[in-house]
Amino acid sequence: MSLFRIARSKNEILAHEWMSLRMLWNATKEESKISEERKNLNENTLCEDEVKRIDALFPEVAIWQSGAQEWHDLNTATQEVGRRLLRSQLKTEFPILLALAQQRKLANYDVHAQNATLFSESSADALSQMRAAYLALLDDLQRWFINTRFNRSLRREVAERLLSIGVWVAVIAIAPFIVFFYMFYNNSQMNKAAVGVANGYQLFSSNPVFGLAMVAAFGLLGAYFSRVVMFQGQIATLGFDDVMTSYQALLLYVRLLVGMIGAIVFYFLLRSEIIAGSAFPDLSKLGIGEQVVWKVTAANGVAPVADGTPDPSGLTILMPTIDLAKLLVWSFLAGFSERLVSDTLTQTSAQTNR
Repeated sequence: MSLFRIARSKNEILAHEWMSLRMLWNATKEESKISEERKNLNENTLCEDEVKRIDALFPEVAIWQSGAQEWHDLNTATQEVGRRLLRSQLKTEFPILLALAQQRKLANYDVHAQNATLFSESSADALSQMRAAYLALLDDLQRWFINTRFNRSLRREVAERLLSIGVWVAVIAIAPFIVFFYMFYNNSQMNKAAVGVANGYQLFSSNPVFGLAMVAAFGLLGAYFSRVVMFQGQIATLGFDDVMTSYQALLLYVRLLVGMIGAIVFYFLLRSEIIAGSAFPDLSKLGIGEQVVWKVTAANGVAPVADGTPDPSGLTILMPTIDLAKLLVWSFLAGFSERLVSDTLTQTSAQTNR
């Protein structure tokens, strides 16, 4: 591993937090040695065993990794030190945590803000209340950071899951086209007289399974796309309940199945002419055919020959017909929208009951 990659793998934030906590603890130990002054302030001195136990919580070398165990150890040490902070330290540290809580928009920030009045008192009872208020705020902040890291991990897990499923969905969506192109090419080579878009019609009508396969594949693609769009919209607020109700692997597979079935049902609604119109495809003109590539001029215009007709370049490309494009778009929408097919079936059923 290069030095650059090693440097990038270190978490300076965690190392700095340990350093700041150590300096705070060292200051507490130094102040605890002034026993007379602490006695006047009604503060108990630290016993030697207590100091050794807390000292043992600190790592001997800097911690650069940022795993769950490392943050847990830091939180434990922070709370142990917080229980033994002096009055002057509490008056300094509490406002800092309170400002952080306000910045992070802690849910119960107002409750902690009310405890700020405790830090103006000087009685012995007030010290214990100050420590309790400080520890309560510290615990809430730590819990907020733990939940934030957990949710961040959940989002990364969902993103990885969607990516892996998306790769397979893309392969499935492309597969019918690859098979169709292969068969179209072989059919064109065997039947040189039948070329152009019409050849695509003939092959498509002679192999209707391609229509159903493309419809199912694009219904699958639409259902997947709906989940990706929803994930993008929720990424900032995605939580555990959202993952459990929408992004578990099994639930994603069910959503893909629903989208595929919806696209197939919509295809048969078109085939039966229950729904029709100019916005819908003419299923007798489905196909993929050869389209001529024309020569162009320097001005990006089609170059005409002497009789005014375009001059072919000698190249052709395979393109879906307009009606096939319409069919695939509607198949995608049938998979994307969970209500498109159900609403269509409801309307159809209502018309038959009149």
